[in-house]
Formats: sequence, C-alpha cells, structure tokens
Amino acid sequence: MDVGYIKDESESRPLGDSTKFRSAVGGLLYIAVCARPDIAASTAILGRRFSSPTEADWTAVKRVVRYLKATKNWRLRLGNENQDGLLAFSDSDWAGDKSTRKSTTGYVIYLNGAAVSWASRRQDCVTLSTTEAEYVALTETCQEIVWLRRLLEDLGETPTQPTLVMEDNQGCISFATSERCSKRSKHIETKRHFVKDLCANGVVRLNYCPTENMDADVLTKPVGPVKHQYFARRLGLCCSEAEIEEEC
Repeated sequence: MDVGYIKDESESRPLGDSTKFRSAVGGLLYIAVCARPDIAASTAILGRRFSSPTEADWTAVKRVVRYLKATKNWRLRLGNENQDGLLAFSDSDWAGDKSTRKSTTGYVIYLNGAAVSWASRRQDCVTLSTTEAEYVALTETCQEIVWLRRLLEDLGETPTQPTLVMEDNQGCISFATSERCSKRSKHIETKRHFVKDLCANGVVRLNYCPTENMDADVLTKPVGPVKHQYFARRLGLCCSEAEIEEEC
C-alpha cells in the first residue's frame, strides 16, 4: 500500500459499484488471515472503507492485488531450528486513523520460529499518548499469548518458560513492570492492568526491541517497499523451496 494513502485528504469520486470493492477486500482479508501476514495492515485499512468506498480506495485494492500477483510464489515457512517455544512482537501506531483518531494494534507470535498468529486491527478506544497506545496493543497481544499457551497445554506441550514479548517502547515496558502510577497513566482502564499480573506471575516477560527490528511494525501501517520486503522475510515468507533450503 502507498505510504501516503492513509494521510491523503484529497477528495475522490465515490465508487459506482461498491459490491466489487467489498468482494475484493473480503478475498484479501481471507488471504491475509490464512497465509499472508505481509498484507494484513493493508487489508485492515481497506476494510474500514466498506461503507462508502471511493475511486482512490479501489486503486489501493488493485495495488494490493498486483503485489500478490507479483509475489504469488512466496510461501510461509513453518519452523526454525534457532528458536524454541513462543516469541511475540507487539507494536502500535498512534492515532493513525484520521477519522476516529484511534490507533492500530499489530502483533505477530512465533512458535518454534514459525508465525502462527498475527493481527492488525484498530483499537476500540482513543489513546492519549504513544505509551498508552503501545500498552493497549500489548494487552491484546498478551490475550492471544494466554490462549496459545492454553492450547499448547491441551496438546501436551505445556510451556515451562515465560513467553518473551518484544516491545519497542521503553515507557510501555516501564509502566507494565512498575507498581507506580503517575497522573499520565492513572486514567487507563483497570482491565488493561492484567498485563502486570502476567509479568508478576511469570507468564510473559517483556524485552526491549529496537524499532528497526520490530516485526510487528509492518502490521500497524503501510511502509516503504524496502522495509516491507525486509519485514516480509522476517515474518517467514520465502520465494521458493531453494531459498528455504539455503536459509536453513
């Protein structure tokens, strides 16, 4: 998706037939959920245009389709000998939605090096700072981690170590691991504080990750072509069997 798409405030003509737009975006959402995390952010943004799509929105849809056509040989690699257990990356933009000023949550969770769960979704509340937006995203990530850990227990693979969660906001990490509550954070809903309990009980462990190595960054907003390809590779997307064997 064009980096300037969500920031474009110019008027565009309404799309004559919105049915084809909804059908195309629905198909893209299915692909994004099942096998292509690299288009999750683009399809999530396009999904917000269902009610009144414009010609510019239709152009953005065709751009995503052309990208998929050009990368139709990409495969999602499952498994990596260098990683064991669950590893999560959590990220958020801040007030990225121009109409509601709500932020976008993005996370990806790996199991033994394979991306098994990812999401790009608009948050259900308006946050007042980047730290709060990151904390809300971290809450949603931890909810998914708890579910995956219980699923692994049902499958006889009970996790014995805390799940490592990579976070690129130092303020968020400090807030989640500290008992102090300042005037800048006391308004955050109590239900969000279960992350602190998970940290205290050894279910998750937070670790700082530089933004340039944050895999979930591509799930929060459109990025440039170079960064997009870089993060697609980190998510486990490979071009061919030969490339997979070479990397392994």
